[in-house]
Amino acid sequence: MLIDLDVMPRPSAEVLKRIFNLTPSEARLAIEMACGKSPEEAAEMNQVSVSTVRKQLATVFSKTNTHRQAELVALLTRLAILP
Repeated sequence: MLIDLDVMPRPSAEVLKRIFNLTPSEARLAIEMACGKSPEEAAEMNQVSVSTVRKQLATVFSKTNTHRQAELVALLTRLAILP
C-alpha cells in the first residue's frame, strides 16, 4: 500500500453525521479542524463569527466525547479510513 505523506487524511462529512449525529455545519467544522484550520480561519471561511465557531466546536467536542482540538484531530484521523 502506498501512502502520500503530503495528503492529510480526512473523514467524510457523511461518516461524521452518521456516527456522531453532527449537523452539516458541525461536520464541516470538524473536518476543517482536522485539516489544521484555526477557529479564526474556519470563521472566515464560513463567514461566521469566531464566537459561533467556538460554540459549534464545543458541541462537536461534546458529541465526539473529546475535550481538546488535538483529541478531536486524532479521532478524526482514525475515522478517515471509513467510507
